[in-house]
Amino acid sequence: MRGFRIVIAAHGDLATALLSAAELICGPTDELRAVGIRSEDSPESFGERLAAALGKPGEPLLVLTDLAGGTPNNVALRLVRGRPSAFVISGVNLAVVMEAAMSIEVLDRAAVDRLVELGRQGLVDAGTLLASRAP
Repeated sequence: MRGFRIVIAAHGDLATALLSAAELICGPTDELRAVGIRSEDSPESFGERLAAALGKPGEPLLVLTDLAGGTPNNVALRLVRGRPSAFVISGVNLAVVMEAAMSIEVLDRAAVDRLVELGRQGLVDAGTLLASRAP
């Protein structure tokens, strides 16, 4: 069992969709949660649901958000303030969710840096990549 919780926080159904896709590929993961902000949410109501998903304040926590500067990211940053074992990464993609869920055993700065780099590497112009491989 992993020693930390992973929470995906995003706009609309994106968090749930990323969780569902990751579980389709990797199988169910107990430590993975998803919380999406809905059109009827205020930052406060979303914050209440997100806080419930984050777990106990002293436990290690990784929050993956969809958009830097967006409400899910801003609320997550506010909620983890003062939690030294909590990290927030914005700009999440499926590769990052899967890597966090399947390969990260210890949540530390090195693991977070690895996830961020993986996210950057996963964004490619596939058409150019394909053209460069053509005979």
